[in-house]
Amino acid sequence: MIDVLVPVLQRPQNAERFMASWRATRPEGVPCPLAIYGPNDPDTGAAWVAAGARVIYCAKEPGSFSQKINLAYGMTSEEWILLVGDDVHFHPRWFEEALACHEASGCLVIGTNDLGNGAVMSGQHATHMMIRRDYVDNLGASWDGPGVVCHEGYRHAYVDDEIVQAAHRRGTWASANNAVIEHMHPAWGKGEHDDIYAIGSLAMPADGGLFKQRSAAGYA
Repeated sequence: MIDVLVPVLQRPQNAERFMASWRATRPEGVPCPLAIYGPNDPDTGAAWVAAGARVIYCAKEPGSFSQKINLAYGMTSEEWILLVGDDVHFHPRWFEEALACHEASGCLVIGTNDLGNGAVMSGQHATHMMIRRDYVDNLGASWDGPGVVCHEGYRHAYVDDEIVQAAHRRGTWASANNAVIEHMHPAWGKGEHDDIYAIGSLAMPADGGLFKQRSAAGYA
């Protein structure tokens, strides 16, 4: 089935909202989401436990999105993984539609529709994607080779860009427009800007430069 992996950081208030939309749309037999929290953030971990999620602790500093995802990948075993943030709202049949897209295309990286980003809604990109575990095992979802989901050089931004571009180059990318995992982001007027969004914004120039370097290196 699928492991839903959710790196979390200093937003305990998001746990119950996330889990409420998850419970309302939960595919039969799918295990509860796995929230990954890091150093100096016990309140967030406790909030996700209280909301009914599974949790693991990431001791790595600074506890980036990439580090948390890679840790959780190594501690889970379902056939698929889904990468999401804590600021999403699940719509009905998100998993069934994504799985149908895989079955029709044979692709191993399936983008979902975040109802906000133009590149996402046109099918070229994804902020939240479903990835087949054996693809990560054999090739890696990033350009770091087998067994690695995310390149850990990124602080936050461009993790998704590398995964999506790698899948495009390998011919294993497909977008499931009817699989809706809505991004409740302030950029789309669906959330409030906070210190965590600010961390991502501040890291974007450096992360973007790193992505350009890695992309230009000709990885496939």
